Amino acid sequence: MKIERETLQLKPIKTQKHAGGGTVFLPSGLGSFELNTLQFSYLEVFKSGSSIEGLVQFFLGQGWLVSFRELYSLLQFLVHERLISNQNVIDYFKKVNSDDSPLVFSSIDVMSGRQVKPDPTTLPFFRSLEPSLASYLLQKAEVFTVPQNIRITHSGQNSRDLFVLLKGQASIYKVISETRRQLVATLGSGALFGERGFLLNQPRNADVITNSSSEVLRVHHLPEYDNLIKSDKAQALQHRFWVMQALLSSPFFKDLPTDSLDALIFTGRLVQAPANQVLFREGQSGNTCYIVIQGSVVISQKGQNINVLNQGTCFGEISLLVSGGVRTATVTTQRDTVLLEIEQNAFYKTLAQNLVLAKVIETLAAQRIARDQQAK
Repeated sequence: MKIERETLQLKPIKTQKHAGGGTVFLPSGLGSFELNTLQFSYLEVFKSGSSIEGLVQFFLGQGWLVSFRELYSLLQFLVHERLISNQNVIDYFKKVNSDDSPLVFSSIDVMSGRQVKPDPTTLPFFRSLEPSLASYLLQKAEVFTVPQNIRITHSGQNSRDLFVLLKGQASIYKVISETRRQLVATLGSGALFGERGFLLNQPRNADVITNSSSEVLRVHHLPEYDNLIKSDKAQALQHRFWVMQALLSSPFFKDLPTDSLDALIFTGRLVQAPANQVLFREGQSGNTCYIVIQGSVVISQKGQNINVLNQGTCFGEISLLVSGGVRTATVTTQRDTVLLEIEQNAFYKTLAQNLVLAKVIETLAAQRIARDQQAK
């Protein structure tokens, strides 16, 4: 189970609310800690028996946006002070904060399994395609079993195969050095990885290592697939290719596991806008964000152009994450543009299932505000 979906098991703790937040008294009686208002409110929800994802949905239902950075800090505190009983959560934060500790794993250079004919409707990516096209792409698929602590994909490796985690759990690690890796996300059953090589013929950008004995579907890339991707006969695949290419080039979304990308794509919608169309204006309220799939948009504040955003760039997320629903800039298409429009609830649902990445994305949004202020 992903840690974001586990009901948080807190040890008995005494809390006291005050104007600036609240105080947490350690069960040992040897100390107390001060939490700010947001952290204390999140703790109160966890005490009532909630998961991370459930907490985010609860506050959205009340009309409040969650600060993922504050939520992350609270959980880090609870783990550090041993106030959480969930072993999966404890292990997760140990991995996140263990950049200086070597990760022990083995590699499999040759993987063989039994050939299968999977049901495309049960698989991410493939379920969005026309059935005959999905079956064609899966014609050489095979299933194999991978033990715990095995590296399935290597960062920097040139490989075109695609993988689906059918059973078990694995983690995505960004490679910092030969001995250091940073946990990016945890993959559960149904997650897809390796799409960068399969679709774009680009090297692997991360290591994927199994956390437990796992069952993996390997989809072999065949040379004729590249022509199929470019053909007019596979429009659904072409659209999916455009969106995936844009997401993989986006600093906000490139490290999301593919099941999360699927969630965005299925709940988002492709919209086309002609050149010089105003998408929204500074000061307006907004509950959607956008990713540029094709084309470009101009960002302006107080009538002054401050930036041009191209393929793979996200905009509008600041109103969802930082500014309380108020647009901080006017956005106008520079030329004919294709956009992926993502509604607020779908955006937050995805972030609620990927806490570490949510914190990073929220931080990037805050940094963009700072850069925009300097560009004025």
